[in-house]
Amino acid sequence: MLRINDIRVGYGVVEALHGVSLRVDEGSICALIGANGAGKTTLLRTVSGLLRPTSGTVELEGEDITRRRPDTIVSKGICHVPEGRHVFPDLTVSENLDMGAYLRRDRGGIEESRSMAYDLFPRLAERAKQYAGTLSGGEQQMLAMARALMGQPRLLLLDEPSLGLAPNLVHTIFGTIAQVNKETGVTILLVEQNANMALLTADHGCVLETGRIVLSDDAENLRTDEDVKRAYLGG
Repeated sequence: MLRINDIRVGYGVVEALHGVSLRVDEGSICALIGANGAGKTTLLRTVSGLLRPTSGTVELEGEDITRRRPDTIVSKGICHVPEGRHVFPDLTVSENLDMGAYLRRDRGGIEESRSMAYDLFPRLAERAKQYAGTLSGGEQQMLAMARALMGQPRLLLLDEPSLGLAPNLVHTIFGTIAQVNKETGVTILLVEQNANMALLTADHGCVLETGRIVLSDDAENLRTDEDVKRAYLGG
């Protein structure tokens, strides 16, 4: 589904990613873990077209999308849920979902997607007419994910979905991520500070350290790797 080939990305003269390569197989969940500042968010922003690499390529199903505009990348089936949720606070829950479907013209399909979103996140159905800015942090995270799903993505980029959430909501969010993957078949690239939950949910995992991929393996193998346990899992 996704192949990243030796990309280098910088902010001005400071290089943040130093020749990163990885692949995400169709229908899988790939977790990208690492310390703050390792470059995880930079990588997602590059895939979604918000940042341009200085070298290397990003391919979606073999097509080079490296220089494409973000809206073009969305139209090709990549939706990005950024860190910090970024819902539209002055729009209702229902209106936020409409924004996620802004490229679609299939009215019947849009309503089916809305029903699916409400089935996945019943709290949103209860708050459909409520302004998004008045929702709790967990509800806003649910809305940000549901809004992305309204675009019928083939690849979903999730950046720190558990950030700032209570422990019980963390389990809810990760359970929903697994459910979305299983029921819709959408491929997911997951960036997450909670490495243990990320690896429990994912099929494959990569460790990013100071702008470089240093480990890539089945998620369960990474969970039992002694170096990974010491550095990221509190083992």
